[in-house]
Amino acid sequence: MMRRHLPKILIFFFTAGGPLWAAEPVGIVKSVLGGAQLQRGTQMIPLAVGGTVEAKDRIVTDASGSIGISMKDDTLLSIGPRSALTIDEFAFNPTTQAGLLGINVVSGTLRMVTGLIAKQSPQSVRIKTPNAVIGVRGTDFIVEVPAS
Repeated sequence: MMRRHLPKILIFFFTAGGPLWAAEPVGIVKSVLGGAQLQRGTQMIPLAVGGTVEAKDRIVTDASGSIGISMKDDTLLSIGPRSALTIDEFAFNPTTQAGLLGINVVSGTLRMVTGLIAKQSPQSVRIKTPNAVIGVRGTDFIVEVPAS
C-alpha cells in the first residue's frame, strides 16, 4: 500500500515549497554598493538588490563594497567596506516574535538596528568578534573589527 502512494508523497514534498533540503531565506538584500558577495557552502554568489541571505551564509565586501540587509524580524544590517561576517544562526516565529540571531563579525564594520527578536528577547541576539561577544541591550549600534 505504501509503495503505491510513495510517488504522490514525493511529488507533494517537491511541489509544496521546494525540496526538503532547501534552506529558507532569513533576509533580503536592500542595497549594494561596490563589490559584495556571499559564500554559501563552496559557492561564491555576487550580491544584488533583491537577493536573499540564509543562515550560515558568509558575506564579504571589498574595499569599495557596502551592503544593506533586512532580516525577517526587521533587523537591519549595514555592512561596510572590507568586511566579512557570517550569519551563524537565525530563527524567527512571526506569531510570537521569539527567535535567535547570531552573527560572527570576522573583520570590518557592521551597523545593526535591532528588530523584533531583540525587542522580545534581547538575550537571544549575539554578535561575536574575534575578541569579544556582544550582548544586545540597545537598539542601534556599530561594531568595528580590524583586519588581522
